[in-house]
Amino acid sequence: MGGVTIIKHVRVFDGEAISGPKTVVIEGSSIGDDALADDPDPSATAMVDGTGCTLLPGLIDCHVHIRDEAQLAACATYGVTTVCDMACMPLEKYQKLRAAKGPTTWLSSSLPAYEENSRHGKLFKFTGITPDHAVHNTDEAVKFVQDRIDEGVDYIKVIADAPGHDQAVLNKIQGEAQKHGKMTVAHTAHYEAFERGVRAGFDILTHVPMDEVLDDYIVGKMASQKTIAVPTLSMMQRMAESWVMWGISWFSGRSYNFQVALDSVAAMHNAGVPILAGTDANDSGIFTIVPGQSLHHELELLVRAGLTPLEALRAATSLAARHFNLQDRGRIAPGLRADLVLVEGKPDEDIRAAQKISRVWSGGVEASISAVQRGTGLGSCAVM
Repeated sequence: MGGVTIIKHVRVFDGEAISGPKTVVIEGSSIGDDALADDPDPSATAMVDGTGCTLLPGLIDCHVHIRDEAQLAACATYGVTTVCDMACMPLEKYQKLRAAKGPTTWLSSSLPAYEENSRHGKLFKFTGITPDHAVHNTDEAVKFVQDRIDEGVDYIKVIADAPGHDQAVLNKIQGEAQKHGKMTVAHTAHYEAFERGVRAGFDILTHVPMDEVLDDYIVGKMASQKTIAVPTLSMMQRMAESWVMWGISWFSGRSYNFQVALDSVAAMHNAGVPILAGTDANDSGIFTIVPGQSLHHELELLVRAGLTPLEALRAATSLAARHFNLQDRGRIAPGLRADLVLVEGKPDEDIRAAQKISRVWSGGVEASISAVQRGTGLGSCAVM
């Protein structure tokens, strides 16, 4: 068993609500029983004074594209201790990241299902992904899902944009994933794609339209089907501000209005659709978004779209863990994995306080935090 760390006098956001000031104990890799703080062994115990600080569960980014092991590890600097990668290829890269040991847990879909002549299909050709990896029909949909299962993926990713797969192929991918007990995540970046995704019954829809606000029909279907949303507002904002998308909009006739994205998130939220925090962090060079750091901007944008700061925090902790079937994290309770973030201030009142990171633990091990990332410095959140 590892050592014991006792964090005293700290406000606690346990993944659902705020309590304290109180004491939280880290025992080895897990959150321990508070009784361990009553008579600690000074020689084997680290004490942290959390006065003026709030303790959060480790943050979860539900949509990233990680470059390598070093970038994955760097996410913890920003309090992000789990990431969900939504496309990782070639297979050698997937295998390296799957085997990575570090402070940030990595989940992935490996290769997403895409149609050869879709926008993604054309882009993939430039990255060396050959057309034989594309899914052309329902028979290939069966093989695609089986191949991902054989690779040990955490969920199945599919590109549902139009032009793209026939609806029958989308439906088949969903059905095959269900047979294997795998959750599905669908890329749905415009209104028609949301319609197609809802019709197929995908579990999670990622991105959000900027061409047309989601209406009562779509959000009503999402609510009744218990569909989850990962809007990636950071990416939608970046796209809306990009000269590249202005050019595409001029040729395609499809608009890219960020206010439409915000209004769509508000519509889903008001209908009771669970909203999870995800950024679409990537190194594309066109819409580059820094992994880890960007999740804090995403939380600000979720609040701008109508979520309360507490709801935004849940979107990156307990809700993210629940809907990605991560039963051992996302909350602060005895027995759960000790992924924890200590921040200065009250992020439940001002979400920007989540950026004032003092300390991070991943599986009970303290992660390295640079002086720049300590916000205003250690302040009152100090080792005793």
